[in-house]
Amino acid sequence: MQPLSASEIRDAFDDLAQRLARRGVVARIYVAGGAAMALMYDENRLTRDVDASISAGYDDVMAAAHEIARERGWPTTWINEQATMYMPPEQDRHSAIAYEHPSLSVVVASVEQMIAMKARSARRTDESDLRHLLAHQKISAAEEVDEIVARVFPGEQLGPRQTRWVQEIVSSASDDGGGSS
Repeated sequence: MQPLSASEIRDAFDDLAQRLARRGVVARIYVAGGAAMALMYDENRLTRDVDASISAGYDDVMAAAHEIARERGWPTTWINEQATMYMPPEQDRHSAIAYEHPSLSVVVASVEQMIAMKARSARRTDESDLRHLLAHQKISAAEEVDEIVARVFPGEQLGPRQTRWVQEIVSSASDDGGGSS
């Protein structure tokens, strides 16, 4: 499967919403990861799937998502729930609505939640996303990222590997003039 763009994701949500409407279902999806980046924070970002937590209409969302996958030649995992284990335990009060339809509401993780999740994962594939989010928030110190992680994941802190990774990103952003002074 080719990576999905923001417009392809929105088109799939249109299709999903219409199918849910025909079933008489109202669903809610919380999106994080690359799809959240594409939908709200970086329109040019591509992603392989939609990391999501389905809080209402689960069975109908998954059935309709599988139909869409078959018709479009996508994997049935284009809505990826495996990412829920990395999502914060608390409701995201600062999330933004990325898609609204009478039968489907799609909410995207807030910038703080995205920063915390990206910092915790510390994957090289998340580096450009974290750089983009830090610049968006004008964050120029690793301590600020630590504070965000503590707010989003109470009682947790970054481990040594994650801390080094964040420090390298913040340091190189400052060297490049990407952070605030």
